[in-house]
Amino acid sequence: MKTSVLNALAAWSWLLFFSPVAFAGAGTHGTEINTTEVCSVLKSPQAFVNQVIRIRGFVILGEDHMNISDRACPGRGIELVIKSEATLDHKDIHRFYVQMNHQGRKGFATITGLFQADPDPLTPYVLNIEQVKDVTP
Repeated sequence: MKTSVLNALAAWSWLLFFSPVAFAGAGTHGTEINTTEVCSVLKSPQAFVNQVIRIRGFVILGEDHMNISDRACPGRGIELVIKSEATLDHKDIHRFYVQMNHQGRKGFATITGLFQADPDPLTPYVLNIEQVKDVTP
């Protein structure tokens, strides 16, 4: 009985640790991060699904959405989302929102997060923000 409970806990821990879903709300510690460019993701989004990616680009905070884009592929962007309430409490996320509001709700930033397919046809792919660095006007 004890052995089966321990085996079940070990299996559950392994599944939780290695599952892409686990990364949606977790930080990026211990996760392989694929540093890439906005245009590369937009060119082949399916290749990045369920990967933790880091991209730098121009971020716009709208009334009900936010996205990241790059001058090299104008008119296109990646929808940014925060799917975890816990992520909103991260200091870097708070500083990001404060600084973006001081900058007129736009600026450059390096965003790390889980890239996912989305059921909304208007935003077929989203980047679930886990970390924000290097916010500049």
